[in-house]
Formats: sequence, structure tokens, C-alpha cells
Amino acid sequence: MENLLFWQAILITLVILVLAVGYFFVTSLFGLNDPWIAFAAVTIWSALGMKLQQAPGVFIGGAVGLVISWSISALPDLYGDLALIFPITAIVLAIACKIKEMLPLFCNFGLFIFLTIGSADFVFESGKQLTYLGDLAFGAVCFWIVPSLATRLRSGAATND
Repeated sequence: MENLLFWQAILITLVILVLAVGYFFVTSLFGLNDPWIAFAAVTIWSALGMKLQQAPGVFIGGAVGLVISWSISALPDLYGDLALIFPITAIVLAIACKIKEMLPLFCNFGLFIFLTIGSADFVFESGKQLTYLGDLAFGAVCFWIVPSLATRLRSGAATND
């Protein structure tokens, strides 16, 4: 990408902006209120190198992080303060798995970023973690699953030629 001319970089940026606006439009058609959550996942993914095989970990790990943050706020209300043992245990296990590089599909940078997002005061108090799951899932379809399928179809078509 360093070999691109500056005008080409601007053109790519404009295409990305048009696609982002299109994504916001489509999410509004589906009634999703927080499409930015998928952009947080894409930002994490881009920081990791944006290889297509890394996308599942970011989105699945992100979903795990949102579920853990939801459980921190919801389980004590449902079952009492002792129920915090479950999300705390999940966090300890996730950290241990990350250190040992076990279960990378679930225990990864995406998990910890989305655990942080889901634990932010506004999110925590409003209980929006499960709402964010839907927005994250739609983002996974648009930014991971559809590109993966397109890549597979394109590579399959190339081998048939």
C-alpha cells in the first residue's frame, strides 16, 4: 500500500467512506441502533493486521466479552451478589487462556476490548450489552462472513478456469 499514489489513497478513502455510510443506512433499515459497535470490531481487526482469518476471533471474542460484561451487571440482580463468581471466573479463565494462547477463537484481544466497552458506565448502567450483540453479529456478517464467502467463491471460480 505504500506504493500507492496519494490520489489513489484518497480515492480508496472515499470509497471506504461511501461504504461506511451505506453500512449505516442498511443497519438503520434493519432497526439496529448502534452500528458503531461493528466498526469497533473492524478497528480492532485492522490493528491486528486485517487478515481474513483473524476476523472470527475478533467478532466471536467480542461477543464473549459482551456476554461477560452483561453477566457482571445482570447476574447479581437475578441471583444475588454471589453470582459474580461466574463472570469473575470467566475473566480469570480468559486471561489464563490468553497467556497460554489457548482457545484463540474466544480468548483474544477482541474479548478484552469488548469486555471493556461493555463495562463502560453508560453501557453497564443501560444494560446495552445484549443489544450490542445484535449489532456486532450484523457487523460480523457484513465484514467477515460475506467477504469470506466472496473470497472462497472467487478462489473457487479461479480454479475452475
